[in-house]
Amino acid sequence: MAFLFGNKDYYDLLGYITMQCPSCNTQRIFSVNQQREKLTVYFIPTFQFSSRQIITCEQCKETFQVDEELKPEVAENMISQKKLDSLIKRGKLDYLTNNVPKRRKRRVARLYCPECKHEIEKSMLYCPQCGNKL
Repeated sequence: MAFLFGNKDYYDLLGYITMQCPSCNTQRIFSVNQQREKLTVYFIPTFQFSSRQIITCEQCKETFQVDEELKPEVAENMISQKKLDSLIKRGKLDYLTNNVPKRRKRRVARLYCPECKHEIEKSMLYCPQCGNKL
């Protein structure tokens, strides 16, 4: 009599989280998965004997196990596939990964006297340097 048995991994996507990857040192989106291992007999999964939560960096594909004490924090910061798709569709993905392009500061136009080229304020009627009417 021959028994065929082994184990197989099953992955359930729980959601996504943004954090800095310890491997590639970039602020990236991680997928959060529940990994389950089941004993299989004659290619039929029978019972689960192991379960752990893992996160995978979507950039470098490095995988990390989530410690038990960090699971509540991960669950609190996790977003769904639907929310991620919505952010991508609206072009807000950079805001999620903190790669927001910096806004350029508006330059204040400086005014100068046409006669002496001394810097003046917008509200001035006469140049304080040369007395020219503005």
